[in-house]
Amino acid sequence: MRVNALALVAAVGCLTSIICSNAQAQCPAVPNQLVNGQTADATQVMADFNALLNCLNTGQFVDAPSPTRQFTGPGGGIITMQNPTATANYNYNLPATAGSAGNLLTSGGGGSNPNVWVSLSTDLLLTGAVLGLAPTTVAAGSYTLSNITVDANGRLTTASNGPSTGTSGHALPFLDGTNIWSGTQTFGSIVGTVSTQAGTSYTLAASDCGTTIRFTNASPTVVTTLNSLPIGCAIAIEQGGSGQITVTAGISATQHSAHNFTKTYGQYAILGLFVDTNAGGAAANIVITGDGA
Repeated sequence: MRVNALALVAAVGCLTSIICSNAQAQCPAVPNQLVNGQTADATQVMADFNALLNCLNTGQFVDAPSPTRQFTGPGGGIITMQNPTATANYNYNLPATAGSAGNLLTSGGGGSNPNVWVSLSTDLLLTGAVLGLAPTTVAAGSYTLSNITVDANGRLTTASNGPSTGTSGHALPFLDGTNIWSGTQTFGSIVGTVSTQAGTSYTLAASDCGTTIRFTNASPTVVTTLNSLPIGCAIAIEQGGSGQITVTAGISATQHSAHNFTKTYGQYAILGLFVDTNAGGAAANIVITGDGA
């Protein structure tokens, strides 16, 4: 059946005029081009209406002001935008699916590469619209003489206080610089180590430095020095028995005494041996002091 579709054609023309002129946009051409006053078949008119409806429903509607902005409809996912001063468009390819709450959208690099949703790491926290650092298990606050642990990424993983003031267990600072001490400092007594030798001969070792060696044999005893004794080494030699102690220089070592002492005076006498120089670490010069003969 053919009808006079003047009113319908006018409506189509009005809708087309609104879309094309007021919105400065366009859909694909309708299948039937009708003009006012034309007698048209209702099928033609409905085809034009359905074409417009399909255009709007499927996202084929293209907004084309300058600079160009393009949006494709459901199932598409491309947004093309152009900076006013740019010479080319920029494509932002949206992911095919929506991300989870709190995900971030990262660039796929343009072209045909889609952008992707990524999850926040455990170090980040999205609260409302604010992205910040996630809390750790370390309690916030100030630490005294702190003992801390830091992982390979610089995260503080543990923190604890050191010993309180006035208790034992403090780690002393290095004493190779200027150190400031506060409060009352109590130091324990300094007690030297005493070892006993019962034989009639003994060669000194670096481990004897800072100690007293007590010789108890009733027969004469010979103590031989060592050329590698370090500078500052001090050793006390005590004649604990009736046997006299004679100090003799080892190979490459030298010894001196202001009174030419080389042996102890008698039982209970003590000689002090002190290394004042050692050229190259193998030529110890040993000074003998004390109750000698």
